[in-house]
Amino acid sequence: MKIRRPTVRWELLEHHLEEAEFLWTQWEQALWSPELTLSEVSDGDEGRLLAHLDALALGGPPAARRFLVPALASEEPARIAVATWVLLSSEDPSGHDAVIKSLETTPDEAGPGILRALELLARDDLHAAFLKRLPGLPPEVQAGIVRARRLQRLALPDTLSGDDALQAEALRALPYVPRTALGDTQVKRGLGHDSALVRDAALEVGLLFGSRDAWTVARERAMSQEPSPRAALLSLAVAGDSKDLADLVGRLADEQVREEVIWALGFSGKPAAAETLLPLLHDEDWGLLAASSFAAITGLPLAPPFILEELSEEDAAEEEEDAEAPAPEDLRETLPGPRVLPGRVDAHAVEHWWAGRRASLTQTERYLRGTRLTAESLATALETEPMRRRPALAWEVALRSGGALFIEPRLWSHSQRQQARTLVAQLTRGWNRLQSR
Repeated sequence: MKIRRPTVRWELLEHHLEEAEFLWTQWEQALWSPELTLSEVSDGDEGRLLAHLDALALGGPPAARRFLVPALASEEPARIAVATWVLLSSEDPSGHDAVIKSLETTPDEAGPGILRALELLARDDLHAAFLKRLPGLPPEVQAGIVRARRLQRLALPDTLSGDDALQAEALRALPYVPRTALGDTQVKRGLGHDSALVRDAALEVGLLFGSRDAWTVARERAMSQEPSPRAALLSLAVAGDSKDLADLVGRLADEQVREEVIWALGFSGKPAAAETLLPLLHDEDWGLLAASSFAAITGLPLAPPFILEELSEEDAAEEEEDAEAPAPEDLRETLPGPRVLPGRVDAHAVEHWWAGRRASLTQTERYLRGTRLTAESLATALETEPMRRRPALAWEVALRSGGALFIEPRLWSHSQRQQARTLVAQLTRGWNRLQSR
């Protein structure tokens, strides 16, 4: 008797592809949400996305030929990323070859989606296959392949060289390999590079290494009239001395950097920083952001009677139509910029609350949501704080560990948790070691 093969339900596989494309976009946005926590993301959009990716993988080679390989020619990066992830996760070499060919023949169109999927892929063999193609690819794609290897903590060739974007990614990989005098020299040289890409990367790595040169540059650039790197402002806020904090507070007078400084001060944990934010609660433009940073230090509930609904649903809808769309973000940045939920601050209610709370906080301590900052509370915060704030918290973890412990906030949730599994043990041993350089 002839055994009949099960009929492939093409319409179901197509549905999985459509849903996966939609959820991929939703998930990318959720990773920097000012509202959602890690558990809410992993149990929500990410969990549903992974279920659809698994369903597409179960379709095997027939699904790959009918839907996934053609999807590599899509104009939508999310669709390309979905197809790439499923094809590279399989054991079918023809799917791997299709992805590599697409990257080689249409790097500008397919590159962003393919490279994003590659960042999430924990397969050394396939990362090695892409690395072999590096010399023949455009500079931006080369940098993307190196970035993907860095996010997966894979070694880079010692002889790697190329344009500024590639050099920047190679510098950012230095904390994940044994530290050498050559690496320190590369960082020092990078601090004075002509390219802002290389200078910023060298500054980030130098700060993680505790380089005196990097800390000097961070202080200079934080006080400069030129745009200040977010990593410099944040590092001075969380690891600087009292003069650094006073200098940051002084920058609040400069409208060009006020938003970034308010955001950075919220991570300082210092009651003195909270005090400086109080007057800004009355400001129509800065009140909400100031309240968010104030709350991050003091534990103020970001809810009524302190934060009120600003508009009726009808008025809010009209205002949303008239408002300009926010500028698109570069999701490859180490640290996202300030963004908070809408609302209206009742500054007088906050001041009344603070009058009864102020005496319970010690000026010499650092606080997170009104609780003394410790390795344990920092680890907990990575699970409970809004996704938008987690990269800055991960940056402090990296600073405290000399760059050895860096939780990548744009990987799958399970990968982030795997990276954080030794956080408390490592940071507790050297908790008091972090101080201004």
